[in-house]
Amino acid sequence: MSDEEKKPPEAEEKKEAEPAAEKPKPPSPEEMAAALAAFESAQKGEEGAKGKPGDKAGGDKPAEDKKPAEDKKPAEDKKPAEDKKPAAKKPAEAKPKGRPPVVRFDHVTKTYNPGRRNAFTAIKDVHFTVEDLPDKGEFVCLLGPSGCGKSTILRLIAGLEPQHPPTEGKVEVFGESVDAPGADRGMVFQSYTSFDNRTVLRNVAFGLECRGVGRKEREELAREWIDKVGLSVKHDAGKYPHQLSGGMQQRVAIARTLILHPKIILMDEPFGALDPVTRVQMQDLLVNLWRSQEATVFFVTHSIGEAVYVGDRCYLLSRSPGTILREVKVPLPDRPALEMQKDPHFQEVVYELSEQVHRMEQEQAEAE
Repeated sequence: MSDEEKKPPEAEEKKEAEPAAEKPKPPSPEEMAAALAAFESAQKGEEGAKGKPGDKAGGDKPAEDKKPAEDKKPAEDKKPAEDKKPAAKKPAEAKPKGRPPVVRFDHVTKTYNPGRRNAFTAIKDVHFTVEDLPDKGEFVCLLGPSGCGKSTILRLIAGLEPQHPPTEGKVEVFGESVDAPGADRGMVFQSYTSFDNRTVLRNVAFGLECRGVGRKEREELAREWIDKVGLSVKHDAGKYPHQLSGGMQQRVAIARTLILHPKIILMDEPFGALDPVTRVQMQDLLVNLWRSQEATVFFVTHSIGEAVYVGDRCYLLSRSPGTILREVKVPLPDRPALEMQKDPHFQEVVYELSEQVHRMEQEQAEAE
């Protein structure tokens, strides 16, 4: 930089004549999301779960419909200028398009190794729609026996291979077909997927770093989120993942996801490996953070009590190949988990839902 400043005036004239070379752009949110999703999948030992960082063309279309040639025609029709009101624009304003659904599964089937002897169908004819509610997000729980395809549904929404793309049907996010991972979707896994060589602070700030946010700003935001998820900025920010308990590591993963403010949060058994006391604490934390985020959460769990507490509605899936057998509305979490679990109405809903799941499994086993 100092050499450039000392250049003679001739060099400055040349600089004006020739456009300066553009600095390389930081990775796009889509590329960052793809890189992070690939890393987290690799941490789980799943090969081929690397999202394609292809750009998702979701921006505004070029102004092709503006036809200056037609609008600026000479007055050949002998009509006065007053009659030429922009009538063509009124229908578009009078008929605004509704908000596209957050997620839509249109009769989706996923078969691995189709046409081969080891072909396996994970989900079959899954069809549901989660609407985009103004200034509010839904908490959608997926319940069902092991191997019924709950994680497959999450990864199809995320756009992660090898689950993506579906064998049949279509998966849409905000009205657009899912082509790859995107910054509008964040995922938290059951396994602890932090970078071993990064401190808590640098793990939480990772996504912002990929977006090109300056060090000072991203570290200030990371400290805020470390505090939000119940960790100590003073004592925990400088620790490495191996120095943290399982619950603390999941808090880091949640902070690293939510700091990017995704519109969709995908959680695959995030509290499955935690002890009962820590699990209840994490449920309360998640509900409080979700309310402030106004995002839509898709939450996979085997715990019916957990699903009834955190969820707005639950989808009950059959045994493999998984398909949605029933949608159940559940009470909203208006009190802490321990308090709600003592409520007779809460216990009644858990019992009824447990009976339904057990009955479905029995009927399916008899049918086989």
